[in-house]
Amino acid sequence: MRKLLYILLTTTLLSSCNNWLDVQPYDRVAEDVAFRSVKGFENALNGIYIEMNASVLYGSYLSCEMIELMAQRYHVNEGTAYYHDLVEHRYSVEMNQNRFASIWEKSYNLIANINKLLENCEKYRDVLSDEYYQLIKGEALALRAYLHFDIFRLFGPLYESNNNVTKLPYYKTFSLNIRPHFGAGEFMENVIADLHEAAELLENDPVRTEGCWEENTYTFTSFRKMRLNWYAVQLLLARAELYRDHKPEALVAARNVIDAQEKWFPWVNRQNISPGQEDADRIFFDEIVFGLQNSRISKLYTAYFNGNTLTSDMLLAPLNSQILKIFENNRDDYRYVAFFSTQLTVGSAVYNLFEKYKTTADSLSSNLMPMLRLAEAYYIAAESEPDPEEGMQWLNQVLTHRGLKKMTNSSLLANTLEKEYIREFWGEGQLFYYYKRLKYTEIIDSDDSQWENKINMELANYQPSIPESESKYIDMSN
Repeated sequence: MRKLLYILLTTTLLSSCNNWLDVQPYDRVAEDVAFRSVKGFENALNGIYIEMNASVLYGSYLSCEMIELMAQRYHVNEGTAYYHDLVEHRYSVEMNQNRFASIWEKSYNLIANINKLLENCEKYRDVLSDEYYQLIKGEALALRAYLHFDIFRLFGPLYESNNNVTKLPYYKTFSLNIRPHFGAGEFMENVIADLHEAAELLENDPVRTEGCWEENTYTFTSFRKMRLNWYAVQLLLARAELYRDHKPEALVAARNVIDAQEKWFPWVNRQNISPGQEDADRIFFDEIVFGLQNSRISKLYTAYFNGNTLTSDMLLAPLNSQILKIFENNRDDYRYVAFFSTQLTVGSAVYNLFEKYKTTADSLSSNLMPMLRLAEAYYIAAESEPDPEEGMQWLNQVLTHRGLKKMTNSSLLANTLEKEYIREFWGEGQLFYYYKRLKYTEIIDSDDSQWENKINMELANYQPSIPESESKYIDMSN
């Protein structure tokens, strides 16, 4: 292991932004060869991004499928155990145990590769210019924080800073040996520390002067929307600070993104989202702060959401009666127009097909999986403001750009934020974590066609067990 590094994938960066990553399989490469060139560092870092598209991570489980079923997103057939066990939070059945084990294994495999990359950033420091050193190390630290944080949000307890009942590993170095595991407070301190260091290293990120979708002389520093750029780190920091209820810090980080909205993250235009257009912008491309390029997104639509080919047993979609309730009968809501304007009748049931990931003529938006988007910065600011009236002003900016009326009663802020998390993040895996962060004791039951009845949510519903095969690595003494 000292001489060999498992490189996940090698990539060739092309000048065409339509083919930002041209992926080819790689094998085992001697470290002293792999990191003797800038290209070796680029390949190693790009390999991390590419592997985050694995189906067990953000290519399916943690974006539009498993984690959304856990949040009651789709009305599924009770006889379809593959889906319904997740809807019912039966995590102990073998299939679901295997799912969670694969998430755990893949996440920590990527973290190990990140730590190896970070180690070599120092070992072969002379290979990298200051600009490349800061970009590569900054992004790597942000990726380490991102993956650890989502491990915590999924497998961790309901957050309390002094909760040490469940300890999870936070790896800062590459090692095959047992490492200390951390309780909730310490674990999140590690996440925050990595993000602050990443933000400092990315202080001169080209995204701040050129935007997130510019192509420049060096392709590796182009198209920053597809990388954990400085603004993405700020938004992730805001998300993490809010998760541990540090609202003043969350507000500062969210404002760093909001302040760049007009210049770099323009709101989507209503005319660009019409489903009748061949290049309809269903993901609100310009508003994405960070997304993963994934050429297999069209296959997600085919596998889960295509009502023309899927049976009712396999289709993931909400009922029309549920959607009308969620959108309060407002068919002009941009999210309704972009995601749910197509209906399908199966037997006596009427579904609204989820079409966010339906292929369009725009190959850029069709191949981008949203990971961090602009609206979340405003939601975090709204929730973090000490004055509800000020919070309402932040939220109203999103409502205005979703075709909705502004709020006038700040006492409804929390209720409206809940509705917005439900409507905004379809297929992006954030709603379950929203419920968990706020410790909801009950959530709407997707089996209820009228979207009224609720199911009880206990700790076990929010916290899948750590895979048994990993218990031997847990050191609970620290």
